[in-house]
Amino acid sequence: MNFEFKKIDEMTGQEVFCIFRLRNEVFVAEQKITLPDLDDQDLKAIHVFLLNDERNDALATCRIFQDEHKTWTLGRVVVSKKARGKHLGQKMLEAVHDYLKNEVHAESIFCHAQAYVQDFYANLGYETEGDYFLEGGVKHIGMRKRL
Repeated sequence: MNFEFKKIDEMTGQEVFCIFRLRNEVFVAEQKITLPDLDDQDLKAIHVFLLNDERNDALATCRIFQDEHKTWTLGRVVVSKKARGKHLGQKMLEAVHDYLKNEVHAESIFCHAQAYVQDFYANLGYETEGDYFLEGGVKHIGMRKRL
C-alpha cells in the first residue's frame, strides 16, 4: 500500500476528481460541514492519497502544507466509508509523518482535529493545543505532533 504525495499540478485529472469527490461525499454530504471544502490551500498543498486498484475511486486522502508562519499543517483527513475499519487513516498519517520527517525535515505538524476523533490523533502522538472551537459548524481542537 503506497500513498501518493503530489501537488495539484502534478496530479492527473482523474486523481484530482477522485480525491475531491471523496472529500465532498464525507465533509459535505455526510458531515454537513458549513464551510466550502475547496479552498486556496488546495493549490499549494501536497495531496496525500490512496486510490483503489482501478484508480477510479479514492480510499483515503489528506493534504499537508505550510501555513503563513511556515508551520506544517495537516487537513482534510478523510477515509472512504467503504474503506473504514482497515486502519487506512492511521497508515496514511504514519506515511505523512515519515515524509515530513525524512523529506522536508519538519519538526512538527499541526491540525484542527474534529473533537470526535481527538483520541485517534492522540494515539498517533498528537497533543492538544488551546481550547475547543467551532469550524464549519463542527467542534474542533488544535493538535500538534512533534516529529
